Amino acid sequence: MSVPLPRALYKLKSEDGQIFMVERIPMKYSSFINQKFIDLGINDRNCDKVDPILVPCHSSAFEKIIEWLYHHQHKYPSGLDCRYADLDDWDKEFFKMQSGELFELISATHSLGIKEMMNMGCSAAAQLINGKSTKEMREILGIRTDEERMELALANGGEGSSTTSFVVDKNFN
Repeated sequence: MSVPLPRALYKLKSEDGQIFMVERIPMKYSSFINQKFIDLGINDRNCDKVDPILVPCHSSAFEKIIEWLYHHQHKYPSGLDCRYADLDDWDKEFFKMQSGELFELISATHSLGIKEMMNMGCSAAAQLINGKSTKEMREILGIRTDEERMELALANGGEGSSTTSFVVDKNFN
């Protein structure tokens, strides 16, 4: 009877300091992480002896990315053109989340070079606003009207913001 060999675990660290222990195979689909492994000479023999690689995203998004990569490690989706209707049931369920969380996930997948996951996330985001009015789209995307921005600037003593930010509305589905 043969005993399975223990799998080598690689250390990755999110922007907020959380350490993740992951296998190499699912991480090969991230061009950022895979290139870091290559550049730093990290392999199965030395991965337990090196410092964690810093990944450019928050742990909440990275947890979701790891879940998605592990799910797709044996049958990775190919092709960059994807429509929401073409996603399988698991992926449709996976991408059901608050708009702010979804946009954070899309941004993280872009930073990590996981194009297929990013494209699926974009399809899910498009589905969120499909058929919605301009007002509903503004609410979903967290975009203020000019009047709302002016009111906010006046309330802050004239200190407004010219940047758009995404707001997570826990009550919006």
